[in-house]
Amino acid sequence: SKYEHLEPHVVLDLGFFTFYDVNQWQLYALVLMLVIFGLVRMSFGGGRSSWLVRVFRGWCHWLRDEVLVEVMGPDEARRFAPYFIYVFFFIAFCNLLGMLPNAVTATATIFVTATLALTTFGIMVIGGMMRQGVGTFWKNLVPHGLPAPLIPLMFLLEVVGLLVIPVALTIRLFANMLAGHLVIYSFIAMIFLFAKMLEMGAVSYAPAAFAVAMSVFISIIEAFVAILQAYIFT
Repeated sequence: SKYEHLEPHVVLDLGFFTFYDVNQWQLYALVLMLVIFGLVRMSFGGGRSSWLVRVFRGWCHWLRDEVLVEVMGPDEARRFAPYFIYVFFFIAFCNLLGMLPNAVTATATIFVTATLALTTFGIMVIGGMMRQGVGTFWKNLVPHGLPAPLIPLMFLLEVVGLLVIPVALTIRLFANMLAGHLVIYSFIAMIFLFAKMLEMGAVSYAPAAFAVAMSVFISIIEAFVAILQAYIFT
């Protein structure tokens, strides 16, 4: 199936450049962000704001004050707020757009989540070295006060732990978004399975009603998971 989300599918192939469906739906997410946050930015000039603008302004304030400040402190939170707010809404919009009929969930593709995770990893390492200094950053990976013979082993373990972070971010977002779609597809497949087994008899409508009800229920759960996964990644 074209929408199985297991790999990107080509939309435009020019030979020297290939455009995939996941790129298309990422662009939709970016356009949606530009429109909404363009309105949010304009609202700071005064005047009456729509409920949509007020909702997204509230989300931005919540991310900055309740998430970033709590972890990074007020000064660093203010510096990095644009990036983290972008990451949150980009992932959330990609997740939610993927729930539309005939849509593609870009974040259900491991290539997209891996790129997001590697970008985050680069900011962690490069930003850490810029903030602390190269030597101090790597030295601070090891807890202070360790016996000298344990330092090489602990340094190795900490470096491995640092490398595990982008892998965990990649798999967690990809697997959660892919799993939700596969569960819905499984319930929809039950309709056709029981229709064939019961030879389209009147009894076949009972499992079909159950499958539809469960698909709707899983879709509601997936909408919540779409926001939750954006928060967890951020």
